[in-house]
Amino acid sequence: MSENNDERSIILVDVDTQFDFVEPDGALFVPAPAGTREAIEARLRAAMQRGEPIVGSVDSHSWDAWEFADNGGPFPAHCVKGRRGWLRIFEALPPRTRFVPMQVADEGLRNLVGESVEGEGPRRLDAAALAAEARDGVGIYFEKEVYSLFSNPAAERVLAALVESLGGVDAVCFEVIGYCTGGYCVDAAVEGLRARGYAVRVLEAASAAIGGPEGVARSRAALEAMGAQWVGSGEKA
Repeated sequence: MSENNDERSIILVDVDTQFDFVEPDGALFVPAPAGTREAIEARLRAAMQRGEPIVGSVDSHSWDAWEFADNGGPFPAHCVKGRRGWLRIFEALPPRTRFVPMQVADEGLRNLVGESVEGEGPRRLDAAALAAEARDGVGIYFEKEVYSLFSNPAAERVLAALVESLGGVDAVCFEVIGYCTGGYCVDAAVEGLRARGYAVRVLEAASAAIGGPEGVARSRAALEAMGAQWVGSGEKA
């Protein structure tokens, strides 16, 4: 678990910690070193205790996803929205969660959510409102169909609003955990954050790698070359 040793605010990024990747009977199970699951849970709990915003991503597919083997793609069907494999394994960490679907955000983000008062009709949450929820302890999870959480058009706007509300780019560091390094979704999240000028550190102990130690080494070299900090297992941030 990482400690914040500087004055920057931490935003925790929880990538794709879903049944189909984490559980041995999941459709696309990724083996991880002993203690990885516990480290992820501990880091989520620490973020809640410290009041750090938690954002993240969930792989979110429909039955006709291009990447499914039945549709000519390379992977078995996985993370189909509405089925068990899609669910987060730590569904109560944080206890309140907002899922942000894929949507067109060209003319301003308008995320429709349910009524707060009977008969009021659906509410519209813009990027600033979703960022405010993150600061208030709501986990904001972006649905995506490919590796990067930034493939969801809402992610860039919400994260920019969240960073600005915490003092701007120089006042914030993103810590990234989850599934998977080795050239997959954790790496894509880091690449997207670095491309937007954000400080990033990756917590190896709270991440799973496709490709085992070789995948870890490959990710560490690539992400450090982008300017991200890699915190190896047993190292301190």
